[in-house]
Amino acid sequence: MTSIKRILAATDFSGLGNDAVRRAALLAARANAELLIVHAFPRQSALDAAFGDDDLPARLREAANVNIDALIEAARAAGAARARAELAEGSAHRAVADAVETFRPDLTVIGAHGKGLLQQFFLGGTAVRILSHATGPVLVTRRQAECDYAHALVAVDLGPRSDTVLRTALVVAANARVTMLHAYRAPFEAKLRCKDFPEEDILRYAETESRAAQRNMEALLGDPELAGLDIARRIVHGDPNSALPDAIRELNADLIAVGKHSGSRLGEAVMGSVSRFLAYYSPCDVLVV
Repeated sequence: MTSIKRILAATDFSGLGNDAVRRAALLAARANAELLIVHAFPRQSALDAAFGDDDLPARLREAANVNIDALIEAARAAGAARARAELAEGSAHRAVADAVETFRPDLTVIGAHGKGLLQQFFLGGTAVRILSHATGPVLVTRRQAECDYAHALVAVDLGPRSDTVLRTALVVAANARVTMLHAYRAPFEAKLRCKDFPEEDILRYAETESRAAQRNMEALLGDPELAGLDIARRIVHGDPNSALPDAIRELNADLIAVGKHSGSRLGEAVMGSVSRFLAYYSPCDVLVV
């Protein structure tokens, strides 16, 4: 991604959903991008089955239109001059998928739901489906958007997609300080510990992995297009699922970018363990690329 021209924001009119629209509006204003706000409304057949001849469905649709109009007005007030909205029918994840297919956004923005495991499974099903099937970058917001991002943490596994993750984060968090972080473990480290291998041997293997990571990170940042950018670098020995949240808190990062998968055929269909963990539990916004 070299620029943002079209942004899709999905909301269910909850606080978190509307915060996602606010973040999308700020990004659209900065990039002078088109902004499409999408809300999924139940199909008329489902409403008729639930309420019969009651006028509640009509009142619900009227309320939805009022909310949509308010979001458009707020987005334009935030500087997103080319904001518009669409009231779709059907399930939320299907409505977003259809909008992505026709609008072709450079970035999709959704709100996170749930803070615990059970809450996430109950409330976050739509977000999970959108993330799992997305073909482009998805920004999952967790905080109220008051200003541009200040500090972005870019988590890289130093695999083939690391360059794409970094470049996308540099566009989305264009005015932020950026720290690139690689968390690693020695090959078969957990198994070696289970078999009571000496700790000094494990650390020696880990040091070899660290040196390889340093070389790969230097190669990643060696591109002339990235020359001159002030990108801090960190290489941390430890499990990414604990090292990354620790780094977010230490650096007070308000955005973390992570690759969705490694690029394998299986990885195309499912989210990787680290990206899924962060999407569920990160204390800040998450950009899944």
